[in-house]
Amino acid sequence: MFLAACDGVDRVPAQPGVLVGTRANIKMHGRDVVAEVTRVIDKLVTMEFRDWRGGVIREVNLYRGLFPVSGTDQGLRYESNFDESSLEGLFPLQVGKTIGVSGTMYYVDGGESADFYTHVEVVGEKTVDLKTGPRRTFVVQLEWEFSWNGITRRKTDTVHFDPERSMVLKSVVRGQNFQNYWVVVSVDEPENPNSPSDPPARRSGTVMI
Repeated sequence: MFLAACDGVDRVPAQPGVLVGTRANIKMHGRDVVAEVTRVIDKLVTMEFRDWRGGVIREVNLYRGLFPVSGTDQGLRYESNFDESSLEGLFPLQVGKTIGVSGTMYYVDGGESADFYTHVEVVGEKTVDLKTGPRRTFVVQLEWEFSWNGITRRKTDTVHFDPERSMVLKSVVRGQNFQNYWVVVSVDEPENPNSPSDPPARRSGTVMI
């Protein structure tokens, strides 16, 4: 059930609502991909994306399941440094809410860094039809700007976020020379929801700029 407006306005859950072991079955550019929640530590949700053979494509750590703070992509890693409390101003989600987040992205293996600014806005609400039934989502737009060595790169992420599951159900990423798209077709809940999550892991990964 979608969070009622009165519930969302009155309180924000202490932790994301998604459970460790939840699996999202995804279509990504025509490929079948599975994203599994492998850790939930405080407000941080770790998602691991695997291809049909089980190979890990990427791993990302998301604040409340929405805002990427670190991860891995194609073997590259990054860690971001910013005031995570600035993200709390976005929650509970409501259409029209906006925040700005600034910080520095550190590329762990390359020893490089880039300053970034992200404008985040809740631009609407939309139903996403899953095989397991329709889900109401908030449409959130993240406009990124990265700067390093006098070079500026921009990209825009538009995501459909399920606030009850703390999970992105659809993602469209547009950059200057690329576009990335994926959508969840079904979600499988864990058989044993009381299983403890893994201990915290180092926040590391990469971001497409």
